[in-house]
Amino acid sequence: MAVAYSYSPNMRRWWKAYFVIPPLLLVPLAPFLAGDYVVTLPLMMVYMLGFGPALSIVRDPPTCGDCGAFIPRKA
Repeated sequence: MAVAYSYSPNMRRWWKAYFVIPPLLLVPLAPFLAGDYVVTLPLMMVYMLGFGPALSIVRDPPTCGDCGAFIPRKA
């Protein structure tokens, strides 16, 4: 049975190389890319999760220790 392709076999080989060569070029960068996902991304997530509570603590107005009244800010 004859198979007909709309592109030449030579061109199909080039297209296969097009999909194989870029990942092979990224192999030496694997430690850097893995470090980015294993170290940087979780640290950034922890930072972003902690940013809201830390900001609320910083913005919390000072209160009196005896009666709990708000102390006005100095101008």
